[in-house]
Parts: sequence; structure tokens; C-alpha cells
Amino acid sequence: MKRLFSISIIVLAIAGCSGPKQEESPEASLMKVQAPPDDQNKTMGAIDAMPVREDGETPGAASGPVTEKKFIKTGRIEFETGDAEATRKTIMASVRASKAYVSRDEEERRGDAVSYTMVVHVPAARFETFLASATAGVTDFREKSISNEDVTAQYVDTESRLKTKKDIENRYRALLVKANTVKEILEIERELGEIRTDIEATEAQFRQLKGDIKYSTLHIVFYKPIDTTNPFLTELAGAFKSGVGNLRAFAVTLVAVWPFVLLAIGTVMTVKWWRKRRKAALKKEKAELSSE
Repeated sequence: MKRLFSISIIVLAIAGCSGPKQEESPEASLMKVQAPPDDQNKTMGAIDAMPVREDGETPGAASGPVTEKKFIKTGRIEFETGDAEATRKTIMASVRASKAYVSRDEEERRGDAVSYTMVVHVPAARFETFLASATAGVTDFREKSISNEDVTAQYVDTESRLKTKKDIENRYRALLVKANTVKEILEIERELGEIRTDIEATEAQFRQLKGDIKYSTLHIVFYKPIDTTNPFLTELAGAFKSGVGNLRAFAVTLVAVWPFVLLAIGTVMTVKWWRKRRKAALKKEKAELSSE
């Protein structure tokens, strides 16, 4: 009897141990998350050790492609020179050394000076070097202005539009191969012609933009004063100026002594009147004597 009772107790104990377990809570499940392997721990540690920029991004982390900044640099300088030919030779030597090219070269006589205008296109990386060598010895600039325009957004937008238009063109070409009717072929060819025109126009703009970015533009204006005076005319002008000065001085003097002038005029007029009266009296007296 005791043996049967002992066996029953053992069976119940085994059943209690092998029965259904109580369902774990969500908190308990989170606590039992498997730890990452050693390699993952090393990677996470390396990421945590990376410096964080002010914008919150981690250097080296996966991100979109960074577009290089695109700039168009232009400038204008103007100065006086005593030897225009020597200045021109200096500029042309700098052009050759910098692998630049000249798109405009003009000479103009204006007033009392001869002006020379040159438009030079210089590789952007050599702009500062060219500017220093082309203006060597110039200390006084009448004008000097340099601008650096950021055209990154325009560059990216033009490039993206060109790619999109070419993708559309390729799709139309694929549709043209699959076209079954004349109407479909004509419609697709018309669309292809329009998109091809847009592509060529956009390509021309893009080439111009890339050219402006690659080559900086510098307008150079230098001038040499010239003596246009004639010695005779100079002397004549000086004499005329001197006469005007003397007349001005006389007028000032006359205004200063006007009372004496009036007195002199009054005296002269009085003397003339007295003489005239005296002459008339003598004439009358002579006539009376003759009548007697």
C-alpha cells in the first residue's frame, strides 16, 4: 500500500514538471533578446566611436552622393599704362603660360587716350596665377572686380533634366520597334522629334554651362593717355584766358571807383556845356559888333 502511494506521488510530480508552462509577459520576452555576436559588437562600437557632425550625420555612414560645388568666376580690371605694347606682350605671355585663350581683342581711340580691351578665358584653377602675372607691375587699378557665382543647383538640375529626356527618348524608341500600325509609328516619331529637339537644346545649355565652369572669364581694359594739344592753340588759349582775367580785374576796379568815375563824367560834361555857352556868347557879341 505504501509502495502504491509512493508511486502515485512520483507520477504526479513528473506530470507537474512536464505540463504546459505559463505564457511569458512582453517585458520578459524583451529581457531575453539574444546578445549580438562579437563581430556585430565590434561594428556597433566603431560606429559609436565615429565623430558626429553638427547636422547630426555620421561621416562614412550610408548617404546620397555628394555633388561637387560648381562655380563660374568672372572678373574685370582696368588700369593705365605708359607702354601699351609692352603691356599687351605681358598679357599674351600669361595667356600662353596659363593655356588660356582670347575671345576678344579691340583697340579704340576715345578722347585723350587709346583704350585696349581683351576678353581672356582662363582655366579656373589658374585664374589667380594668370591675374597676378598679367598685371605684374600694376599698382593702381581704375577698376578691379572679381565675382564667383555658385551654379551647383543649376548644374545638377540641367544634368538631371537631360538624363530624364534621354530616358524618355529611349522608351519611345522601344515603343517604335513594337508599333504595329502606321498611325502609331507616325505618332511615336513625332514625339521622338520633339524630345530630340529638347535634348539638343538642353545639351547645348549644358555644354555652355560646363564651359563657363571650366574656364573663368576676365575682361582686361588698359589705356594710354595721348597728348593732343597744339602749341599755337595752347598759347592762343592762354592769351585769351589772360585777357578774360584782365577784363575781370578792370571791371572789379571800375566798380570800386565808381564815385570818382561819375565825378569825372560830370566835370567833363560841365566843361563842355560852359565852353558851348561861352562860344555862343562870343558869337552873339561878334554879331552885334558887326551890325553897328
